[in-house]
Amino acid sequence: MTVAANRHTEATRRIIIDAAAELFMERRSGGFSIQEVADRAGLTHRTVYRYFPSRQELMAAAARHLAPSIAEDPFGEVSTVEEWVEAVGSHFTVTEVNFEVVRSVLAAVLAADDLALFEGEMGDRDAHRWQVFRAQFPNLSDDDAQRTFAALRHLMSSTSYVLMRLRFGMSPAQATKTIQVAASHLVEQAAHRNREQ
Repeated sequence: MTVAANRHTEATRRIIIDAAAELFMERRSGGFSIQEVADRAGLTHRTVYRYFPSRQELMAAAARHLAPSIAEDPFGEVSTVEEWVEAVGSHFTVTEVNFEVVRSVLAAVLAADDLALFEGEMGDRDAHRWQVFRAQFPNLSDDDAQRTFAALRHLMSSTSYVLMRLRFGMSPAQATKTIQVAASHLVEQAAHRNREQ
């Protein structure tokens, strides 16, 4: 591919992402269709699909464009579950800075039952956290470990943080502290069960 073709490809990709990001923020909760993005960008829907084979990929690209820091993983270096609970504070700081984008992404995902939006990235992140969890609690049964990990993972997600802020009117500090305290209780209970096995 020539330099000019690369520039054209990148420019088209940017036009599509910009159009999707604009629609995302205008709609807040409804997301967008590929055809709406194509119309906004002045392209055909086939062109959009050539760059983004699925709506989920385009939504993820638009979210990363609007809030690049949401793609960062503050949990990549944790070596204990307690470090994971502590690191959630910096994760929620990033969530708060990008609150409207995160809220819009969550609303669009939940409204569309589009739960596969960040599946690849989340799966990789969860794999590391699962290994850390399992190493710390090796005596838990597989069923108990999976249930406890799922509860921790959901509790310490941006989804829980946003709901605490919106549904219960908590400040950022209150929501973070509430989630960390609840997660710490789950970890203590898991440690107790792990010792009893």
